[in-house]
Amino acid sequence: MKKVLLTGGIGSGKSAVADVFRSRGGFVYDSDAAALDLYRTNRTLRKQIREEFGPSVLTPEGVDTQLLASQVFGNPDKLAALEAIVHPAVMKDFLKKAKGSELAVMESAIAASKPLFDGFFDIIVYVDAPEAQRLERACRRDGSLPEQVRKRMAAQQPPLRADFVIENDSDLTALQQKAAAVWNDLCELN
Repeated sequence: MKKVLLTGGIGSGKSAVADVFRSRGGFVYDSDAAALDLYRTNRTLRKQIREEFGPSVLTPEGVDTQLLASQVFGNPDKLAALEAIVHPAVMKDFLKKAKGSELAVMESAIAASKPLFDGFFDIIVYVDAPEAQRLERACRRDGSLPEQVRKRMAAQQPPLRADFVIENDSDLTALQQKAAAVWNDLCELN
């Protein structure tokens, strides 16, 4: 199985590229959605989060992600503690769900800059877009204030290497065409 990281900062267009990969039959693992699901379903993960951040961050449905985010963003030590709990669970879940896939894609804004994932991926696809466009897209999509999005942007670093770069500097149709071309290249490499 070839493991592919699909990465890019908030608002870059990663999810639109992931949709193209899925539409062409690819296995795509949305690490953000998976983490939310793990918060809800993984008892060990919930226990570790409660021990590290206190019971107030837990809800009957999982984890109060807004409260947790308010504790970790802007606090490197707390962010590192959360990542040390969540990232191994996400990696294990990805490998379990990708089993049997020839080409398994993980969509993640941050995996390329995290030591746990060093050397884990065979191929890295980076989606890039101008910062002003990313800010506008993320604010509109999430209903967030620009200051909140800038904090998240600051925590996301581009990968040190990328095998493919998709420039999202035009419209959705152009992005979809670029993504389809990269998908075809990935399939040929496999």
